[in-house]
Amino acid sequence: MNQTPFSRKVLLIAAGLISVAVPVISGQKIASVSATSSQDAARAYTPTLTFDVASIRQSPVADSYVVGGFFSPHSSLLRLTNFDVRNLLSMAYGVRWDQIRGLPDWGVMFNIEARSDSAADERLAKLSKAQELLEDQHMLQVLIADRFKLKVHWETREGPTYNLVVAKNGPKLRETRNEPPSPEEVKGWGGQPVPRLYQQGDSNVGFDFIANGCSMEDIVGMLAEQFGRPVSDKTGLTGKYDFTLRYHGVRLSDRPADDLDPVPTLDTAIQDQLGLKLLPAKGPIQILVVDHIERPSEN
Repeated sequence: MNQTPFSRKVLLIAAGLISVAVPVISGQKIASVSATSSQDAARAYTPTLTFDVASIRQSPVADSYVVGGFFSPHSSLLRLTNFDVRNLLSMAYGVRWDQIRGLPDWGVMFNIEARSDSAADERLAKLSKAQELLEDQHMLQVLIADRFKLKVHWETREGPTYNLVVAKNGPKLRETRNEPPSPEEVKGWGGQPVPRLYQQGDSNVGFDFIANGCSMEDIVGMLAEQFGRPVSDKTGLTGKYDFTLRYHGVRLSDRPADDLDPVPTLDTAIQDQLGLKLLPAKGPIQILVVDHIERPSEN
């Protein structure tokens, strides 16, 4: 997982409609959402909405932070708490941290609230989820360009990737039972739709990825975020699955030789618990390069 540029504790709360590659030192839940649907929608839909008003303030210095943020469903209302610029760009452009180059290390976070008007809300309510996501991203991109003076460009570079394959003894995934979310899940997500795949736990003891009818697309998206590399699905599996994946740490190679932690690392857990395996590969990687950025004035 990407490491935090801050030395203070970060507590993560749900990110709502747009998933964010937020560093987790101690956390609760992370939604894991694939960007493929939004990429498909982009071929036929051009977003145009912008915010009418926006407030950006630097977060007060603290020993620990709660990081969270969301667009209200079918609404232009955006609230972000303790977001650094890397998380802002990740949210605005739908990229992982490892895909961003050229950001300064400011070591600060921001609280942001922004919205458009009722006409924009009415328009958003009529869009598909993929189209709404594109509008959300577009509004945030325009805001960052205006207030942070951001200029970026895209590059395609050859780099390390992974192929996800079925392990030697076959898959261990359970076909979904299509059961509704539990009352505890509904309450935990504050009325937002419960994601098909989400994470909860604490970095001191371990995490669970909880799947309710998730696809292989969801799984490779989650693995790409955790391992910081693109992941291609080579399993041939096409179903929807339920599981709880328990792990502590990402790579077995990162653990000291004398580490006796009984909870497996993620690379081991996906083999033992899901019957899947990551194979190193090479491939093209989309990189978002920051050409210019400035600290915003507060208002």
